[in-house]
Amino acid sequence: MANALYPLWKEALMKEFSLQKSLDQADDDNAPYLTLVTILPGAGYVYSAGHQFFSSITNTVGQPTKITGPTVNGTVFSGDMVVYENIVGTVIGALTIQRKTPGASNTWRLVLYEDTGIIGLPLTANGGNIIVKWNPLGIFSLGQPA
Repeated sequence: MANALYPLWKEALMKEFSLQKSLDQADDDNAPYLTLVTILPGAGYVYSAGHQFFSSITNTVGQPTKITGPTVNGTVFSGDMVVYENIVGTVIGALTIQRKTPGASNTWRLVLYEDTGIIGLPLTANGGNIIVKWNPLGIFSLGQPA
């Protein structure tokens, strides 16, 4: 699978004006969160364009972790690096970003899936820290034409 913005998130951005969906929120209840995911054949998450909420993500590694310093500049979303501490015993092959809400995980919209072009992935967690450092140009952009 190639990296992708979840289509249902992009659709919701264009349709559901009454719901708050911005990614530059820093408070715990509305912030973007990062999740490490196992994608081993037969034992991991498989991306689907039809997935809309975090409750669809299976085989996560560790807890979803808040992306601090989230910013939206024009069409580019950026944030600070994320550190996972003491992760052991699994192969990590992908990352997801979701926008947390005060509700249950079946209300957290999936934003981004990445499994391609990430230095160090897949990796086998060995009990050390896993540091996710983003491209200095940003995490992703909505600036591409359809």
